[in-house]
Amino acid sequence: MKVTAVIVTYNRLALLQECVNAIRAQTITPSAILIVNNDSTDGTSEWLENQKDLLVIHQPNRGGAWGFYTGIKAAYKTNADWFWIMDDDTIPETRALEELLNAASQESKEEEFGFLSSKVLWTDGSLHLMNEPGIDNNFAGKHALKYYSDKGIRPVIYNSFVSILVKRKAVQKAGLPIKEFFIWNDDVEYTQRIIKNGFIGAVVDNSKVLHKTPVNYSSNIFEDSPQNLWKYRFGLRNELYIRRHYKSYGSYIRNVLKRTFIVPFKVLTKRKTDRWAFIKMGWQSTWEALRFNPSVEHVSD
Repeated sequence: MKVTAVIVTYNRLALLQECVNAIRAQTITPSAILIVNNDSTDGTSEWLENQKDLLVIHQPNRGGAWGFYTGIKAAYKTNADWFWIMDDDTIPETRALEELLNAASQESKEEEFGFLSSKVLWTDGSLHLMNEPGIDNNFAGKHALKYYSDKGIRPVIYNSFVSILVKRKAVQKAGLPIKEFFIWNDDVEYTQRIIKNGFIGAVVDNSKVLHKTPVNYSSNIFEDSPQNLWKYRFGLRNELYIRRHYKSYGSYIRNVLKRTFIVPFKVLTKRKTDRWAFIKMGWQSTWEALRFNPSVEHVSD
């Protein structure tokens, strides 16, 4: 089975090197390793030029979402059966890919996996809060939930791009990630779209990776640092897009109104600093969501 690994990187050379070396050391190594370099300025470009076993794409930094769009689009041309996708701060354990492929072999003719994800841990061994999958406890496929759980496979309704194995057929049918998302929730939208196209998504507990972020955190506008303020502008806008396309128009409108009138009061009462900055960001992201409706691009053989 042919696998192409896809890593998106920006100005984290030491972590990229660790990530690449961990992929090279897998018990089952990918057929190709493709790096999308989003215009790094820390020596990444020079290092990549000397790595003869890597496929490298250099492009302007238009966000992580554009990087994954470029990476999967390019990986598709390698004719791989699966694409193993991750950020540069993802460090897979030695058997991570092997366990994902073992799980992939457990699919039945009646139900097909569109993607399989690793269990994401932080550096202290705890679950990474940013990458908790949306476990589907009400899974109602052709097989009972126990059919998968007995194999250490847990169906999900969405998951992150931190070590996710995506089937070629799923890309054919569902298309590419939406590059205009820029950052945050591009993975949530994409994995939901794959499931919407008739595939199963799951997390594989025996496949483990470290997500080496500085701290173990989950996004929270009531507590997060103002240095992440710019990310919420895109993340909250993208979240409203997902509501409009994957829940209902009523849910979308309710949340537009909630973001406009209710959330600002919660920010005032719950945040200790930078209240006005987060309120303005919330309004801006909501206004931009009203006009944000990018199209999905599909691949061709």
